[in-house]
Amino acid sequence: MADEATLSIEERLYRLLSHLGVDQAHFAGLSPWDWSGLAARYPEVFSSFTVIAGPSFDPRTVEPLAAKSLVVTGDRGRAAEAVRGGMDRLPGAELVTLPDYEILGWSDVAAERTDELGGAMLQFLARMTAAAPSGIVALREGEGEIAGISYRIRGAGAPLVLLPMFLAPSQWEPLVPRLSERIARSP
Repeated sequence: MADEATLSIEERLYRLLSHLGVDQAHFAGLSPWDWSGLAARYPEVFSSFTVIAGPSFDPRTVEPLAAKSLVVTGDRGRAAEAVRGGMDRLPGAELVTLPDYEILGWSDVAAERTDELGGAMLQFLARMTAAAPSGIVALREGEGEIAGISYRIRGAGAPLVLLPMFLAPSQWEPLVPRLSERIARSP
């Protein structure tokens, strides 16, 4: 068994899912460093993927998950340009564009666009869960740490792993109550 300090992010996430007894989960994140390794090595664990397309957005990293992806971007800046130029590489992906907005590494999109982001995610997750209802598992609310990843579980329903939002002050917190009404949450 590898020393915990030497584990890659994807191995840490995979161990967390295994510990929780989760074979598949919905994922949401901004930074490809948090999820691209997991998508490449364990694509079968993704029930769906919501990518917040920030400045490091590269459509090639989303390609393996395109058919079950929601891409959220603003209508301004480098990330918006990358999304506009890359959606043809993502057949089947859904796109949500936030008007008058630019997603940067420190953008607090969950706080600044709570209703738009929350509504889009909940509709997308409902469709994706209906398409694969076997992904629903009963997880008890609580928190802990596995493989160096701190996690917190809230709500009930299909598991949703909320990966860090890079430098956003609020991270996902403004959306957690709304998402917890229908989706179980981890990290």
